[in-house]
Amino acid sequence: MKKKMTKGLVLALVGVLAVACLGLAACGGSGSNSSSSSSQKSEASYKLVQDGTLKGATSPDYKPMEYQEGSDITGFDVALIGEIANRMGLKADVQSQAFDTLVTQVAGGSDFDCAISSITINDERSQTVTFTDPYYDSNLAIVVLKDSGITSRDQLANAEVAAQSGSSGEEWAKENLPNAKYTPFQETPDALAALRTGKVKAVIYDEPAAENHVANEYKDCSILEVIPTGEQYGIIVNKDNGALAEAMNEQIKAIVDDGTMDKLKKQYIG
Repeated sequence: MKKKMTKGLVLALVGVLAVACLGLAACGGSGSNSSSSSSQKSEASYKLVQDGTLKGATSPDYKPMEYQEGSDITGFDVALIGEIANRMGLKADVQSQAFDTLVTQVAGGSDFDCAISSITINDERSQTVTFTDPYYDSNLAIVVLKDSGITSRDQLANAEVAAQSGSSGEEWAKENLPNAKYTPFQETPDALAALRTGKVKAVIYDEPAAENHVANEYKDCSILEVIPTGEQYGIIVNKDNGALAEAMNEQIKAIVDDGTMDKLKKQYIG
């Protein structure tokens, strides 16, 4: 009887061990899946040109959005990208570049992670780069000299007009003033200098910068007309780095929600 009991216990123990092994195997399978999932998540994270740094490009000729102050680049956009980088645990490194090269440089993916420079979201650019969610609404403005005698857009139909190369102002001028003598400029201040010397009769560019200019450095100029284009600015990133745009979108939303965006607008734009 004792031997039978021992044999029975052994069989029972074997059964328990078999179940336990099955349980461990199942747990081992779950751990493997978890590791795979973690790896996939890591692979899906954003990439940076330089570890720990968000390298951005801007064209600092658009006060108050982005402009040069001594050796520093400052303005609303520069402060915004700095805030975004800080909240992502990164250092922002913003460098000056020509506006009409921003899309191609970000698309190249080797020098810059992103660009922020009052860049209007549109279909053409979206074919080459990825935009974040919009962070600023804007319109276009037509700027003329106060004593030019120009009081209507109709007077520009065959006149000399200017805009920044690669900008939405350039696009609007070509589409809406097809018979005008259009001249592109790499930087808006160069176009305004041409306006002052009479080489062009009007400069077409974004309303926030135009309002700042005519109120400060260019008091001899005035806004002829605000064109309600309903533009929205976005930050551009490389097409293959959509995870970076998503990470930025999270911070843009947080910056809006906690009131920081309004504070930055008040500080830089007024």
